[in-house]
Amino acid sequence: MTVPGRVAGPGRVVAGVDVGNATTEVVIVAGGEILGAGRVPTRGRKGSPGSLRAAAALVRRLERQLGRAVAEARIAPLRAVDTAVVTVPDAPAPGGRLRVLAAGVPTPGGAGTCVGPPLPLPLPGPGPGPCGPPVVAVVPAGLRYDEAAAQLRDLLAGGTPIGAVLVPGDEGVLVANRLPSPLPVVDQVDTGSAAACELLAVEVRPPGHPLSLLADPVALGARLRLGEREAAGAAAALADRSNAVLGLLSSAAAAEAVSGEPELITAEGERLSLRAACPLLAGWPVGTVRRFGTAEADDLFAVDLAATAEAATARQGSTGRAILVASLNRLPPGQPAAELLQDLLAIPVHCLGTEPAAARLGALTTPGARDDAVVVDLGAGTIDVIAPEAAIRGGCQGGRPPVASRGGCQGGRPPVASTAAGAGDLLTAAVAETLGIPRAAADWVKRGPCVRVDGGHRFEAEDGTRGFLDRSVPEAAGMLAVTGPGGLLPFGHRHAPGEWRAIRLRLKQAILAVNLRRAAGALDAGQVLLVGGPAGDEELLAVLARSLPDGVVAGRGNVGGTLGHRYAVALGLCLRGGPATA
Repeated sequence: MTVPGRVAGPGRVVAGVDVGNATTEVVIVAGGEILGAGRVPTRGRKGSPGSLRAAAALVRRLERQLGRAVAEARIAPLRAVDTAVVTVPDAPAPGGRLRVLAAGVPTPGGAGTCVGPPLPLPLPGPGPGPCGPPVVAVVPAGLRYDEAAAQLRDLLAGGTPIGAVLVPGDEGVLVANRLPSPLPVVDQVDTGSAAACELLAVEVRPPGHPLSLLADPVALGARLRLGEREAAGAAAALADRSNAVLGLLSSAAAAEAVSGEPELITAEGERLSLRAACPLLAGWPVGTVRRFGTAEADDLFAVDLAATAEAATARQGSTGRAILVASLNRLPPGQPAAELLQDLLAIPVHCLGTEPAAARLGALTTPGARDDAVVVDLGAGTIDVIAPEAAIRGGCQGGRPPVASRGGCQGGRPPVASTAAGAGDLLTAAVAETLGIPRAAADWVKRGPCVRVDGGHRFEAEDGTRGFLDRSVPEAAGMLAVTGPGGLLPFGHRHAPGEWRAIRLRLKQAILAVNLRRAAGALDAGQVLLVGGPAGDEELLAVLARSLPDGVVAGRGNVGGTLGHRYAVALGLCLRGGPATA
């Protein structure tokens, strides 16, 4: 397809090379016509020699496929950034004596309640005998489940009043089934921390039934000899759980406990804990946070999974209580990318404009695109909002103006670009943490609707539709599943299809829509074009439509009319006019 723009001479074959944080894309153009395009995963850090060798190999592969030799390559200056996603687990505030050691584990054993001191295994001698209060047996890491069960049977036979068992692995059911009497057994517990507690409170209820003792602050306070206020926080955190373990520290141990939660520092020098700042970040403009922990940052964004679940009216605790953080850190510049790529390709390589300016040029080749449209380039680590200067109002609150990119905007108006940390990778990490699955699987699960597989060959969709699968998948029976690279990909059984849909859409709203508002400020434009890898999310347009101002229409870019939502930067480099600098 022929696209508008300037290339260096009729028939001259030009390659636009876009090295991204996750994907490297190349478009080859001659005489204004797109000859071909291709992409590969970025090798190593963006702008590193390895990433440029992979880009050069992609150019050579496209040359062979097209039967045309590239005469010139174009690349934008590569802003070396490091977007890190950090998971900060739930940590009670220092000073409190209660610690939640486990809650809502999927494979507990038995049922019942026990409050008593820990009894670490293995014992150096015989058990304490039948005298004394009930104890909670704590199985150490490294002890096999059958060996632990044998020791527990011996202690029970000797009269030791064991009221509950804690296991570090996922073998709670295996241990419970080998005991002579039914006892509550909770697995996936930090047994080292449990053994250091003064008292332990353990409760296991039938699946779907809420906790009785541990979620009642009055009863819990009485059993642990605590005030109601001290027990209220832990009890509130355990609502909607069917099993949990609480640990009571001694006063001295609680005084020494440190949450370990990192702090952040704003541009004005204000210091806040991450958990205190998390609900405020959505209202802070890009660049407000300048330090996270010990590292300098250009921007930072975080999402609280517990708050997301509450907003989605999901069961409390069904998404965990972790905070996920994406920070954008500027790295020291290395050798110019154009020089390295020129040595690899042995052809002239020119460095033109900026990536945001090129993304805007490429996105505006979408059929139906308006010259004054706001272009949103969604990447793995960042969201770039590129607009004519008049289209952004209020995007530089707090004295931190967005980065201006001069040149490359149609109509003679300079585009204004703002880059916010937190995009596709942050969404992947949030889905992985919520479901307890690997990030490779979460990358597929996050993309759209799922089904629940019943009996191996029937399914129920998120909207209640029922039907039959093309082939039986007994390994996915009773689980949620999405279409993956090799067929149905099962990923969990803790949520109903409708509940997971509500959580998934809320995560997209909390990460992508909120970050777009941070980067764009108040939009004064009629059209928004989405490009980049995450723009292919089939639910994203509907999510953004609910958060954009009235009168603003969001659409997915179709770069060059044929390339879809990708390749905006690469094509924009090919169309970039003006003098080139080697």
